[in-house]
Amino acid sequence: AHEIGRVLLAYSDLSHRAVMTLAARTLACGADFMLAGPGQTMLRANRPVIAVSAIRTGCGKSQTARFIFNELRARGLNPAVLRHPMPYGDLARQKLQRFANLDDLAAADCTHEEREEYEPYIAAGGVVFAGVDYAAILEAAEREADILLWDGGNNDFPFLVPDFHVVLADALRPGQA
Repeated sequence: AHEIGRVLLAYSDLSHRAVMTLAARTLACGADFMLAGPGQTMLRANRPVIAVSAIRTGCGKSQTARFIFNELRARGLNPAVLRHPMPYGDLARQKLQRFANLDDLAAADCTHEEREEYEPYIAAGGVVFAGVDYAAILEAAEREADILLWDGGNNDFPFLVPDFHVVLADALRPGQA
């Protein structure tokens, strides 16, 4: 038997009912149940950060982030895009990823989903950072950019403390209340 004292839920695309069902099950087994908040999970950047996230998937985060990216470029700024991780495959190899051209995507064996998210930025002359070690990713992005743009790929908190945070909702979509 395993002695489990604490369960930390680190998955964001669940209904309130599903989360509370998991919490009740955890507590019934005698363990503590936790959700990690932004104070525990966000990194502080040395550059300004604009973050785009949403209350549910499919609200238009990526389109909005790309609009902001293009506006920043039009104003003469050099933004780096930090993308929510899509960790498939060899996580050690994906510690820190930097994509500036299509060859970078091929070399990293990016999935179709990753390509859909990264290619528009690359086509617009941008650099996308991703991976699984966000302290290393943040450090690398700060060396290249004067402003950071978090393109949240899920409905969770950004991994960076934002100076400006855009949170999207789709009022016409069922279940957003």
